[in-house]
Amino acid sequence: MKKILLFFILATLVSCSFNQTFSNRESDKDEAQKVAEKFYWELQYGSNQDKMYELFSDKFFEITSKEKLNQLNLDTQNHRGIIKQNDLVKWETLVVKGSDAKSQYLLIYNVARESGMTEETFSMLKENGIIKIVGYHINHIAQDEIE
Repeated sequence: MKKILLFFILATLVSCSFNQTFSNRESDKDEAQKVAEKFYWELQYGSNQDKMYELFSDKFFEITSKEKLNQLNLDTQNHRGIIKQNDLVKWETLVVKGSDAKSQYLLIYNVARESGMTEETFSMLKENGIIKIVGYHINHIAQDEIE
């Protein structure tokens, strides 16, 4: 009987997952923000598109091609102008360490451009220790919404 009880206790302990969860830590936000800032730098000043693509997960390019990403950025620049300033207005992070480890980040920027504003949202995941962009959305803000 003792062996059976010991077996069930060990089986229960082995099947348990031990995780530590962190929500909205400043250090996690800072880590993700570096990726977004590098994206904006590459978009404005970079001469090698491949450096910008390296910031994105392969999962992103399964849905959106590099050509479509380039066209999105070009269309936004043509309609709203080049970036003058970007401000992080909202962020959320979730980092789980342990047997079910994952790291998720959401950053929302208000971006001032030459002739208007955009709201740009980045969804990111940590893959093999490196934060990668898995979602990027641009929302054009109407002029009357700004005032």
